[in-house]
Amino acid sequence: MGLTVLTIGAAALRVSRLTSQGLNLDEGFSAYLGRISVVDFVATVWNSEFNMVLYYALLRAWMHLGHSEFVIRSLSVVLGAATVPAVYLVGRRLFPQGWIALCASLLFAIHPFQVELSRSARSYSLVILLVTIASYFFVRAVEDPSWANCAAYAMLAAGAVYSHFFALLVVLAHAASLLFFPASIPWKRLFVSFALFLTLIVPFAVFMWRHADAGHVAWVLPFHRQQAIYLLYALTLSKWRSLTYIVAWIAALVSTLSLARRAAWPYRFIATWLGLPVIVTLLVSIWRPLVVERFLAVCIPASVLLAAAGIAKVAGGSRSVGLALLALTVFYSASNLRHYMRHPEYGENWREASAYLLSNAQPGDEVVLLAGLGPPTFDYYRERNARKISRLLFADSASAPLPVPPPQNVWFIGSVLLTPNWAAEADAFGQAHKDRYCAESPQPDTGSVRVWQFRRCTSGDNHFR
Repeated sequence: MGLTVLTIGAAALRVSRLTSQGLNLDEGFSAYLGRISVVDFVATVWNSEFNMVLYYALLRAWMHLGHSEFVIRSLSVVLGAATVPAVYLVGRRLFPQGWIALCASLLFAIHPFQVELSRSARSYSLVILLVTIASYFFVRAVEDPSWANCAAYAMLAAGAVYSHFFALLVVLAHAASLLFFPASIPWKRLFVSFALFLTLIVPFAVFMWRHADAGHVAWVLPFHRQQAIYLLYALTLSKWRSLTYIVAWIAALVSTLSLARRAAWPYRFIATWLGLPVIVTLLVSIWRPLVVERFLAVCIPASVLLAAAGIAKVAGGSRSVGLALLALTVFYSASNLRHYMRHPEYGENWREASAYLLSNAQPGDEVVLLAGLGPPTFDYYRERNARKISRLLFADSASAPLPVPPPQNVWFIGSVLLTPNWAAEADAFGQAHKDRYCAESPQPDTGSVRVWQFRRCTSGDNHFR
């Protein structure tokens, strides 16, 4: 009963105000892949977007229900809520006390960063769900090495990799956790399981080999200390609130020092799942920057499981202290969620900016958009806008040659937070064409995505204002 209530509550939390913000650039690209032809979809994912191919395929099927923002995002909502019982299954398998599993499910249901990812039309909810279920079957496979458990693990782990390539680090953590396994390891069946897994991800390996230049992560910033801090906040809670998780983790890990090898195995398994992907990512980032908080969201289930186990250890020494630590963690999680829900300006306002432009543009105008993800997101809102404007022209930079004949209006729409900064692009256009185009009053400042308009000057106009 408690698990059912948590799952329903998790779904309700994630669906609340689901469309209060419009789609961001990444979500706009997901929507684009969900509605293009099968031929174009296959060509696009194989040439550049194979990393989340399983999610994109599921989204295409899901979008038969509709193309609204609510429908597009609700797939992630369902997957995020479904992970609550999956976390419970892992906890119940590892620990005899059922309330530890229930506590972990509660922490996962209200985990701020996971809630945020569950409200986004991206693959993170799917990969978190799959690595959680794969972890459950991995534990079953080493404790009860049936062919069914081993095959289920291999297929789920492969599915997780096709949802996001960072799932490979969880598979690596599973293998490393065997160092702590207290009984005889069923090497033969595990070898077959890992062999099946490697066979299933051959297409992924071919894709990675073809894209060895790692251009798909070229946008990741070089590693700096603040990234590690933000990663900690993403796995726990923001700022000093993260101490509740850290205290619980320490309590769980310290307890293993006095436990027998068999009793310590569940804690060490979860700690390996939580720690190894982070450590590997930080080390690799010295050579190739890879630290992105959402990539390591695959560790969130381990974070809440280890925290729940630590709270149980604290409660074993003092029930009141343990309950206080749990209550504080729940309170701080709710506080973080409340802050996130009440600050929509953290998102990208492509919906509002696109509506402003489309309500004022005229046939034959030019729209300057950032190449890549900008056009699919703008096109999504253009297709759904009631006002249909024919013969809109498009360019991808301020330096692009003007069409012939020159358009009456040139519009810039883009972010002031990304590189290139679209405010700078608009300013560059205004300076380069100040004898021909006059700057109109900009769109009201409603978020990070802005609109700038340049109208062909007439006699008596100021050249640039």
